[in-house]
Amino acid sequence: MTPRFAPTAALLVLAAFSTSVPAQTVLQTDALEQGQAQFQDETQLAEAPGRAGRISLVQGKVDIGGDIGAESAPAQLNWPITSRNLISTARGARTELRIGSTAIRLDGDSSLEVTELDDDSLRLRLHYGSVSVRVLNVDVVPEFELRTAQATVRLTQPGRLRVDAERERDTSLVSVLDGEAQVDGAGASLTVRGGRAAQVRDEDVRTLQAQRDNFDDWSLTRDQALVAAQSARHIGTEMTGYEELDRYGSWSTSSDYGSLWTPQVAADWTPYRDGSWTFIAPWGWTWVDNAPWGYAPFHYGRWVQVRNRWAWAPGRLERRPVWSPALVGWVGGSNWNVGFQSHNLAAHGWYPLSPYDRYVPGYRLSSERLRRLNDWRHATRREQQQPGRYNGLTVVPREQFGGRGPVIVPRAPRPNRPEQLVSGTPGSAPPPPLVARPGWNRDRRDLLERANVGQTGVERPGLERPALDRMQFEQQARERGEQERLTRERNNGERLARERMAGQERALREQGERERMGREFENRNQMDRMRFQVERNDRERMGRERMREQAERIQRQPVMSTNAPAFTRPESRPESRPESRPEPRPQQRPESQPDRRPEPAAMLNAPQRPAAPPQMVAPPAPRPQPSAPAFTPAQRNNDQRANTDARGVSRVER
Repeated sequence: MTPRFAPTAALLVLAAFSTSVPAQTVLQTDALEQGQAQFQDETQLAEAPGRAGRISLVQGKVDIGGDIGAESAPAQLNWPITSRNLISTARGARTELRIGSTAIRLDGDSSLEVTELDDDSLRLRLHYGSVSVRVLNVDVVPEFELRTAQATVRLTQPGRLRVDAERERDTSLVSVLDGEAQVDGAGASLTVRGGRAAQVRDEDVRTLQAQRDNFDDWSLTRDQALVAAQSARHIGTEMTGYEELDRYGSWSTSSDYGSLWTPQVAADWTPYRDGSWTFIAPWGWTWVDNAPWGYAPFHYGRWVQVRNRWAWAPGRLERRPVWSPALVGWVGGSNWNVGFQSHNLAAHGWYPLSPYDRYVPGYRLSSERLRRLNDWRHATRREQQQPGRYNGLTVVPREQFGGRGPVIVPRAPRPNRPEQLVSGTPGSAPPPPLVARPGWNRDRRDLLERANVGQTGVERPGLERPALDRMQFEQQARERGEQERLTRERNNGERLARERMAGQERALREQGERERMGREFENRNQMDRMRFQVERNDRERMGRERMREQAERIQRQPVMSTNAPAFTRPESRPESRPESRPEPRPQQRPESQPDRRPEPAAMLNAPQRPAAPPQMVAPPAPRPQPSAPAFTPAQRNNDQRANTDARGVSRVER
């Protein structure tokens, strides 16, 4: 079997095995209790993180999913954001996440995964789409990291950046609008400053000018609108949800509780009553409030009653406060029955903790963080809650926490006689859901729709589904994990195959380019050789022409006749022609010096003697002959040629 078809075969075998497992729909009581205990032990192995985010804005269709294998569901305002959350937006939709002062905004047709969110790190992964990130706190800069399929982005200073992934195939674009970021990808690492962008492909990185669009303008408008100077002075900027408080309430100062924030609500309003409970690991039951400001007051600080109205006391100002799923106390349980519509049912209740109450978490928490949650500097009166009296108590039937997804409190049944609830006994938080089914998010969607239908007065009936036991759920989770692993391996194999094909195509292109360059080089050499040969032929032809012209010019020149020097031997002539020359005038010489010069006739008839070599004896200067003509024209015919010997004597040869 080839490696290409191995993942497909494994998926078929796994699907056949999963269909052969019988579904169990009824659970035994002891199995339920054992599964609950095992689940609680698993969730308490590691300490829960002290930081979480929130969904602060939902525009259009936005879905959020949990761990691997969990189905996505419609996002809800104030929904807590933690590790392994996947947020997806449809085309034309937008959403905003807030983690303290850090704002993360997602454009339409995008998918963002929060891979890790705890006290020391904030790691994101953009699968596709566009995300805008603004980091204001310098302490968050070393903790931030954003990855795409082609690049890794880290901040080096606070600022604002925009990342686009897969808008162009196999391409990531990192635009730094403000600040400075480090981009690693394609085997390179570069620093991108404000106003610049880096385009990263699989094997190519280039920088260009950053461009802005309406998504960036919308993000900037959100930042300008969410200005909370009063809240920042009282609680700081790293308390998630602080930016909404100035618009929906007012701040004051109390000698007993310190800073107090009073919401703009009705006089009979009670905390932890307009929202829902949802089970989020590892914290357990977590409160999700429906008010736009309902995040910080329900996950930090305590609630107190001042002049018969509820006010929120955030406590002392901290650099980074500890997050809690809900600061409430629980009452009731299996041994506490309350009347609901002429039926006595086991019930659970909760009430907001005051600064004088001690918070007891249902998850693992270090002693240092627990001390910070229960330490109040401004609580001067250490009063204890009166036994059996819980201000702001809310009670619902216990079956609401039985595994049907989130508990929507406004739709839960109310007790018949609330005044008898003071006899409730303190208790712990409800156990985890008995039904941990893959489709519980669908139940949550149905319950949310039922809550929205309340305006019309028509409710959809609840969907009853058979429960699955813990072992089958774990088996399905393992199967989903295996399928996810096989899918990742198949995707990795396909990506590697694409990379290999791209490498082969690139090698072929490079080889073709080398061959083309070799041919061009050989053609240039051939042309150079031909041009050199033509130039050499032209030079030779021009040389021959110059030599011929020089010879013709020499032939056209007249022959100059001069008297031979005394030391030269006259040339023998075939015919001696007497020349009529005038008789030279005799010169008178002194008697003591007789004239030794022979007669002209004797000179003509006398035999010629060779002259001394010129290199041995310097020849005397020639004697002037005034009567001799300056030159004698040479007679030439067709077979005559004028030459000059080495001694400079002109002669005519036939």
